[in-house]
Amino acid sequence: MQSLLFHALPKWAPFQLLPALAALAVPVPSATADPPPNILFFLVDDMGWQETSVPFHTEVTDLNRRYQTPNMEQLAAEGMKFTQAYASAVCSPTRVSALTGMNVARHRVTNWTLRRNASPDNPHKTLNPPAWNVNGICAEPDLERTAQVTPLPALLHAAGYRTIHVGKAHFGAKDTPGEEPLNLGFDINIAGHCAGGPGSYWGEKNFSAAWRTNPPDLIWDVPGLAAYHGQDIYLTEALTREAIKAVEQSVADHQPFYLYMSHYAVHAPWEKDDRFYQKYLDTGLKPFEATLASMIEGMDKSLG
Repeated sequence: MQSLLFHALPKWAPFQLLPALAALAVPVPSATADPPPNILFFLVDDMGWQETSVPFHTEVTDLNRRYQTPNMEQLAAEGMKFTQAYASAVCSPTRVSALTGMNVARHRVTNWTLRRNASPDNPHKTLNPPAWNVNGICAEPDLERTAQVTPLPALLHAAGYRTIHVGKAHFGAKDTPGEEPLNLGFDINIAGHCAGGPGSYWGEKNFSAAWRTNPPDLIWDVPGLAAYHGQDIYLTEALTREAIKAVEQSVADHQPFYLYMSHYAVHAPWEKDDRFYQKYLDTGLKPFEATLASMIEGMDKSLG
């Protein structure tokens, strides 16, 4: 089970966003002279429904007590919490649904995508998987094995919004138009591409997989963040800084914005966020448990 939080947003409240794993509520600009509302969509990757201090069960669980997510707590207290929500178990199907409003069974991107015309499904001696859309989403016609639609960012762009993508994309396979958010109606793309996980969360490693794979599979390397290479900065924080800059520019330009804030966290590789790691070790958690907890709190800090 996945759970959703929604919050009524003011004209501009920095990162008091809506953490959602599958659905998106889009306000329609009214016919009055009121300016259209800004839209902020906050997506967290691979986070379990108990991996937060916000209880989605009828009572607080032991796992809830393990994590510290005060900004999610505030959002839940001031907004709306759904405890019977549904999200796909893997990355790309949820993301395509968020951009199209379509159920996974309809858009047929039923597993995560990476390389063109290649399925991540392992062969099975008895079962053959259906011919699902292994290439993801595409706004252009006639590309094989894609969901061909006009995505939400394109509609919002046409309505006068500045459409900003920050973080993980994972909409389309490598060497297809859908791998690039700019082809899906986004005006700005920061760090989004075909891969669903980062090469590394550490700026000191250039957010690259080169240091941990042999031979290096650079398809996982996070693009567009060269300004942070070699720095002691965690990917979640780098993305947050870039998102704030993009939003502040939209505010300065008096242009309504749609921010699709999509963290790579807490997807593998699980790498500690040193801003929070030690305090979880001090509570008695094992190193891997403390690593995950630090990644979750880093996400929550971005939210707040």
